[in-house]
Amino acid sequence: MATALDIIAGALLNINSYAPGETLAASDANVGLHALNDLLESLANDEAYVYTQIETLAPWIPGQYEYTVGNPTGGTFGAVTVAGSPVITATVPAALIVNGDLSDVYGFIPAGATVLSYTPTTVTMSANAITSGLTQVTFTTPGNIKMTRPLRFRDGFTRSVASSSANNDYTFVFTDLDTYKRELLKNQQGPWPIVAAYQPTFPLGTLYVYPAPGSSYVGHLFSDLVLTAFAATTAAYALPQGYSRALKKLLALELAPIYGKTVSTDLRRAANEAKDLIRDTNQGPVPLMRYDSALYGTHADAGFIITGGF
Repeated sequence: MATALDIIAGALLNINSYAPGETLAASDANVGLHALNDLLESLANDEAYVYTQIETLAPWIPGQYEYTVGNPTGGTFGAVTVAGSPVITATVPAALIVNGDLSDVYGFIPAGATVLSYTPTTVTMSANAITSGLTQVTFTTPGNIKMTRPLRFRDGFTRSVASSSANNDYTFVFTDLDTYKRELLKNQQGPWPIVAAYQPTFPLGTLYVYPAPGSSYVGHLFSDLVLTAFAATTAAYALPQGYSRALKKLLALELAPIYGKTVSTDLRRAANEAKDLIRDTNQGPVPLMRYDSALYGTHADAGFIITGGF
């Protein structure tokens, strides 16, 4: 399987900084990794390079119209684990919260473990520790909606679970924050939101909805996938067709000035071509314009029992 190092090596080959088969120096691999991750962060800001949306389920809190969004790293602390037990001993930091993700440097804590509860000296995890010992634990501090902090939301709906309207989906539209501000009574409750606005505050984003949910229905939020940074040069590459070539060519343009290389016309042309192919693939169809049928009357429908299509 291809790795981040393959992309970095390809980029350096494109600017003739390395020869085919030559082993990359650790310093060059490190420079390339930082440049590659910077490039991925930059591309994530352009929706044309985002190949899919992700769906996040967000249980609405009755009466709450403002929600924090994200799952940033909160810090680290030393802890002692016991194999087969979910309880770890530690001086628990004040920033720790329930539902935060837990991981550690030695792999004593299983992947996906979260905080169930804690006291000033212990943390109860959602899974049992794998190994006993002293380790350094990293934790996250999720917002009301636990997910990777999105750069933008697309749209969403609320799924009703009431018996009279079970499994019906009621859409809400995203608008700009200034439009949302014009709503007069922000805590006005309704069955579910019809309008939402997102403010990309950091490290937690802020989602506003109107009216405030009146019940604990589940919201389905659709946001652009945030391209994940490579943790190391050995990290596996997993992106759709076309991204490998595009990243090598675009990374070559980023690295050329660092290595004192002049970008050739052929390289710039190939980079633009690879970039445009991805943009074309990710380009969605033009949205259909919709109107309330009352504005333009009804069309002939031969199956309609009243008019018979006339």
